[in-house]
This record gives sequence, C-alpha cells and structure tokens, in this order.
Amino acid sequence: MKLFSKYALFLILQMILSRSALAKPLKVFILAGQSNMDGQAHVRTIDFLGEDKDPKRAALLKTFKPDGENLITREDVWVANSGVYGKLQPGFGGRRNYSKLGNNIGPEYAFGQYIGEALEEQVLLIKFAPGGQSLHVNFRPPSAGKTGNAKLDEKVLTKEAADKWNGGRQEPIVGLQYRQMVRYIHSTLDNLEKHFPEYDAKAGYEIEGLVWFQGFNDLFDVTGRQQYGQNLVHLIKDLRKEFKAPDMKVVVGVMGVNGPFNEVNPKQRDVRNGQRSINKVEEFQGNAKAIETAQLLHPEIVAIKTAGWLNKDRDLKKDPLSEEEKGMLSRATSNQGYHYYGEGRFFILVGKAFAETMLELMDL
Repeated sequence: MKLFSKYALFLILQMILSRSALAKPLKVFILAGQSNMDGQAHVRTIDFLGEDKDPKRAALLKTFKPDGENLITREDVWVANSGVYGKLQPGFGGRRNYSKLGNNIGPEYAFGQYIGEALEEQVLLIKFAPGGQSLHVNFRPPSAGKTGNAKLDEKVLTKEAADKWNGGRQEPIVGLQYRQMVRYIHSTLDNLEKHFPEYDAKAGYEIEGLVWFQGFNDLFDVTGRQQYGQNLVHLIKDLRKEFKAPDMKVVVGVMGVNGPFNEVNPKQRDVRNGQRSINKVEEFQGNAKAIETAQLLHPEIVAIKTAGWLNKDRDLKKDPLSEEEKGMLSRATSNQGYHYYGEGRFFILVGKAFAETMLELMDL
C-alpha cells in the first residue's frame, strides 16, 4: 500500500511538473483605433455573409454559425474592452453601456476566431477604440512632438497628468488618447488574474501584435493628413518601447470608408497613402504591414450608397432603388457610411484579413 502511495504520488508530481514545463505564455494582441475598430455592425447583419456571390466567402458564415442559428464563442480567446472582460463572443462592438456586452461586432470577432484557431496558446485581445479620435492630435505618440498648432500644443498633458485624467473622450488634448490607451493596456496586464482567473501567472504573457484601424478624423486636418505616415511610424515605435516589445508585429488597416470610389477624394487619399507608407519603411520590413480594406465592402452596397456622389454611374432620382435593393440594404447594413455601413459581412472579412496578415508576420 505504501509502495502504491509513493508511486501514485510520484506520478502526480510528474504530471504537475510536465504541465508546468508545457505551459506557454499568454499571447496578447492589442486592437486599437477609433469607432471602426470599436465596430458598429449589428449582429443581425452577419447573416448577409452567407449571400455572398463568392462561394468561399459565403461558406464562411458556417464558421461563425455552425448550427445555422447561434454565433460562436471561444474559451481559448479572451477579450478586454472597456468594462468587460470575458471570452470571445459577439457584442464587444460599439455600445451605449461599455460595462456590458451589446449587439454589435468589430474586427475583434473574426480576428479572435482565426487567431485562436491558429495558435495553441491562450489568446488575449485588448481593445481600446474611442470614437472620433485623430492620430495627429488625440492619439499623438510622445516621440511625434508638438503638432505645430500653438493652441493645441498648450493642452499637451504630461504622462502623469494624462494618467489621472477623467474627462470626456472628445476633449482635443494632444496625446490624451495615446496615454489613456497605454494606461488601459497596463492596467489590464497588471490585473490579469483578477479579470481572467484561469490566467497562468507562472507562464506569463507575451505582447505579440498590434492591429491599428483608424484614420477618419485625420481627414479634417491638412497637417494631420500630410503627416499621417510619420505619426504612424512614431506610434509603432513608441508602443514597442512602452511595452518592451521590440518584436511586436503590427498590422495596419488602410481606411476603406466608401470603398474604392473614395480614392478620388484627395483627403482620404492622403490618409490612405500615409497608412500605406509603412510598407516602405526599411525597419518595418517583415514585422509591420498595411493592408487594404476598401475592397472588402460589398460592391453593390457601396455603389448604391455613393450613387450620385462618388458613383457617377447611378442617379437615384432617375433610377430609384428597387424592392430587391431595399431588401438587401435592410439585411446587410445597420449604420452610416463612415462606419462601413454597419455591415457585418465587412467586419468579418476585415477581421479575418487582419488575422491572416498577423499570422503571416508571425511566420505561421
């Protein structure tokens, strides 16, 4: 009996030691930007993905609704967003009350699905995405220096002041949202055991990647548009330094509002080109990449929504919407053009594209 007990104890110790040796660090991904990283697509619009004319894209709906009724959740992917900490599921998109889940999704839903599917480790997505914020002013990283606007530069907060700031998100204070983002990420990482009881503190965590999806508010400032590329370089470098993650991979979503049509708009073209410019930065080769998103919007929806404006081929007064088109819009959209029409199909496809690009940078 004693021999059996000793042998049993030996086996138990071996199992504990084996599990400890196999434990891998939590993989952390930061998802940051403004309202479109937040995500404004109502969950009901996800079903429209199944109507896609591309059979491969239409088949993706089964990934998110395997039984045809319920949207998936993932226990191996955690999400931290404002006041909610939990498993990956629908509802982490934009909402009135950020202390609970809502009815919208953002890129995090599909991104988490495909990252979780590809990695063996537990995954954590930390999402910080206040609406209506520019890179030039609100998210301005420390190394970018002053904006050149004397009135704005008077409102630059020190790190200490920003850490104590409890004012509204819309305040045009230089670098405030950058500091708020840094504070939220640090706070989440410092309290992992509290927010996620299953977190293995001994295994620790690794900040693996950043996804940046932003740009709309920089359209309205000529300097912000022209300096977008250099400000983005500063952002990437500063965040890598702040979190002691020099190898952090970075995916940037090139703003695709109003689809390919908006390439003719010089303001949006400036911001898009600024985002694309990181692909030419030598030190970012192989570790950071900007990808296009405009083509992921449904072309028929874009054509209708921009008719008589960017789309000169359609005059809705002469050629009004058909009942079929009205039905399509009701199924597919839930918000305005600057929110990618609240198109669930788009947010699934863009989240998937972000994940695939991230995995490519990770050599997976």
